Amino acid sequence: MNGIHLTPRPFGFIQARFGSTRLPGKILKCIPENGRDTLLDHIHNRLRKILPKDFIVFLIPENDLKLAEFLKQRGYLYFLGSEVDVRDRYIKAAEKFGAEHIIRLTGDNPFIDLTAIELLWEAMFHVNSANYCLSMQGLPLGMGVECFSYSALRQNIDKYKEPRHTEHVSLHIKENLTENAIYRLSPPHLNDKEQACSSQIRMTIDTPLDLKMMKDVWEELGGNNSLFGAKDVIQLFLSKPEIFSTNQSVEQIRFDLPNETNQKKKISMTYGEPAIYGSGHFERCKSLSIELQMAGFDTFCNPSGEKGFDGFIVDAREREPNGFPALLIDSLLPPKEETIHINLLPHPEGSEREPKDLSFYCSPMIELFKDQSTIPGQWMIYAGSLNSEICTLLDQFLLKTASVKWDVKHWIRVGGTIPKSNLIQYFPRLTKYEYLELLSRSEGFLSYFGQSIMESLYLKKNTVLFGMTEIHKKLGEYFANLANLTYIGEPDHLYIDGKSPSLSSIKLNRNGHLKIIKWAETL
Repeated sequence: MNGIHLTPRPFGFIQARFGSTRLPGKILKCIPENGRDTLLDHIHNRLRKILPKDFIVFLIPENDLKLAEFLKQRGYLYFLGSEVDVRDRYIKAAEKFGAEHIIRLTGDNPFIDLTAIELLWEAMFHVNSANYCLSMQGLPLGMGVECFSYSALRQNIDKYKEPRHTEHVSLHIKENLTENAIYRLSPPHLNDKEQACSSQIRMTIDTPLDLKMMKDVWEELGGNNSLFGAKDVIQLFLSKPEIFSTNQSVEQIRFDLPNETNQKKKISMTYGEPAIYGSGHFERCKSLSIELQMAGFDTFCNPSGEKGFDGFIVDAREREPNGFPALLIDSLLPPKEETIHINLLPHPEGSEREPKDLSFYCSPMIELFKDQSTIPGQWMIYAGSLNSEICTLLDQFLLKTASVKWDVKHWIRVGGTIPKSNLIQYFPRLTKYEYLELLSRSEGFLSYFGQSIMESLYLKKNTVLFGMTEIHKKLGEYFANLANLTYIGEPDHLYIDGKSPSLSSIKLNRNGHLKIIKWAETL
């Protein structure tokens, strides 16, 4: 079970026990109090957004029969192991399920941050050691997880066998920097101010005070979004700090761990606001941040200050860098001597002239979904933050014209506003895993020009473009001609010119990051 796969598929292992000194039976408490979902249900519900059901396992004491019965009734996978040696419970569970990569969770942390887990999963693609441990700093206590390899978990257990090692599963890994690669990453989806606030927020349940506070947080956030994340919690803290004062006096067990002493180059990364420029820039920067951190750089996304950085990356079309040296991604600004420009999306003024292949960049998780079988007649539309008027025009065209011309049986729209027709399945938002899985299962894909188009082509989908704004019209028409794709016009004038949607003859290489890493290495 040693070694690192190019496409790691981690298991989610949740350690849980019914007994608790300070709050007995806490893991089966419901939030909200009159609801059906226990702490364990909340964890499972969230993990199902990013992991297959067969990859989520509760690890419980062998004598915890009440908990085993609960999990059995819910239809959840579980593993019975040692009550006192929790590390051994993990080792034996990993051996039974063949888990080479493990996401470790605990039953008293119901509101884990899914974005952080996805980003840690991305980090696994860049680990160059069989023995590793990954975690993310800067999150509210109880919203993060840690990931490690079975190889690291199993190594040297006879050497590290004090009670603290058998109770705290990964402690022996993190205490050995010589034989293990330890990565403590910063969350690129939170800015520096938000990360600073996180240290004041306790989102774990050990006492009745913790439980009361978590119920209050759910009352504020859970009704609108049951999958609220760290950013939502921090914003609530900033607007209603009194909610979080309830459990501030609860003490937390902490361990002093060895840290690396080498200084790292600091890189500022600025992306365009998703609500204005679409989510492509933001998603790309999150993945780039993780990859750069795994390559040995400290990255700070949309930092509040401009000083103290060794380099500046800007992924926003018309924004000047805050300092130099600078690298601009897909910028519309004229080149300057002190800046380096790279295009990760083709542009009319770029260097692509009838290319045989294109270099682009996206999350490495896309590698999990290559060559998936598709559902005949299923098409996916990405609408981002398009308004109601545009979405209505687009939906009418899909149902009245495209369904017949392209023989579409099932439309799925992600983003935009709620469809007026129930013939279109709608998702306001999806996790990265859900999005890529849905795209991989679809025969075709339709959107405006951007990151999602490149992902569709990489997964070899019949791809169609439309124009959203003047710039998107220009880019869409250009790229449709370049890649031999179908362009159907703008929302107020959508048409089918007789050309059927087809695969592009262009080969995409997901290697655009290599230029960025090469630039960073010159700092």
